[in-house]
Amino acid sequence: LPAELEREAALAWARNELTAKLPVQADEQALLAAGGVFALVGPTGVGKTTTTAKLAARCVMKYGADRVAMLTTDGYRIGAHEQLLIYGRILGVPVLPAGDAQALQQALQELKGKHIVLIDTVGMSQRDQNVAEQAAMLCAAGRPVRRLLVLNAASHGDTLNEVAHAYHQGAAGALTGCIVTKVDEATHVGAVLDTAIRHRLPVHYVSNGQKVPENLTLARARDLVERAFAAAGGTA
Repeated sequence: LPAELEREAALAWARNELTAKLPVQADEQALLAAGGVFALVGPTGVGKTTTTAKLAARCVMKYGADRVAMLTTDGYRIGAHEQLLIYGRILGVPVLPAGDAQALQQALQELKGKHIVLIDTVGMSQRDQNVAEQAAMLCAAGRPVRRLLVLNAASHGDTLNEVAHAYHQGAAGALTGCIVTKVDEATHVGAVLDTAIRHRLPVHYVSNGQKVPENLTLARARDLVERAFAAAGGTA
């Protein structure tokens, strides 16, 4: 902090600096207008399936159900495909399974006429060697796949840093950005904002509950920084 500033002025300076440095993609059109394929990736339990459904709902409202589709590569978790199918029926969009690279290529070929295809991937620990294999599978999908990392705001800072580092690596190239989930469960959001700044991960959306699609909002840097300061009693 600048040494010459009094406490309140110093806190205001810190708020402004963090707001300026926190990467966000506040313009939803910049992300979705061109369409394409998006894969939500991240560890188990961060809310990828529900977030996929929330994002699909936003896309349906913007472009219509006939221009949106969902895929799931999760053949391990019991009921994963069925859960996404339920959301698909509610939204009126197709949901296809794609358990391996060949199935993924075939499914994307079938859905080439869709404006946006959202992929719900298998949750993997950042220490799982299969993270690299998953990235390679997405890279070999036959169409460009942009990866959005789903980060749990309630996780410890060291864990979030590990997750971002692990998922940034591999043949699939850099992550497109991230979606911050479970903000309603987090006692503070400073750690996840720190991770976004450190790894230069644009925060696209914030999820603060289970409701589809209400509990998914565009990320606003000022709002997130203010939330972090409020949780820290104004001294983040």
